[in-house]
Amino acid sequence: MQSKLDKDVVVPSEFRKIFSRMPEVLVTKESQIEFLSSKILITVGDVVTATALRYKIIPKLSIIDFKTKRDEVLPSLPEKWDRKLKVKNAPGSISVELWTTIDFALKSKGNTLIEVDGEEDLASIPAILMAPDGAIVIYGVPDKGIAVYEIGDNLRQLVSHEIERLRGI
Repeated sequence: MQSKLDKDVVVPSEFRKIFSRMPEVLVTKESQIEFLSSKILITVGDVVTATALRYKIIPKLSIIDFKTKRDEVLPSLPEKWDRKLKVKNAPGSISVELWTTIDFALKSKGNTLIEVDGEEDLASIPAILMAPDGAIVIYGVPDKGIAVYEIGDNLRQLVSHEIERLRGI
């Protein structure tokens, strides 16, 4: 799978619908995420990250932007990570900086918090492409629950195909 990005990818709204399709697993009760404590966990979004911490689950990687539903600003999260990294990522896009920082974090020992200046909504795409088999990527589905994806070849191929289509490859 592709582990490098040579230029920022802007994701038009018609493609955002593909990447925001309803997952095969949707957790609708916060307490149901406790089963994730035995997995490598990647959280994308402030609310799911705070929820994992509330259940004493420290994700391998968390990606946040200190906003939820583009309105409400969330308070700082407790210090639970071995490192904090800051990146810029424009809304509706995946920047090279975000992509390479996710790659670095997943290859590093310990756990990482990535703070995004801009929007982190599409960060699940590079996370899915670069996470190891069996890892879990979760993100919030507003007003519905938590999307849960277990990483494997089929999911990576599906996401990779859509990114290649988007980039015209």
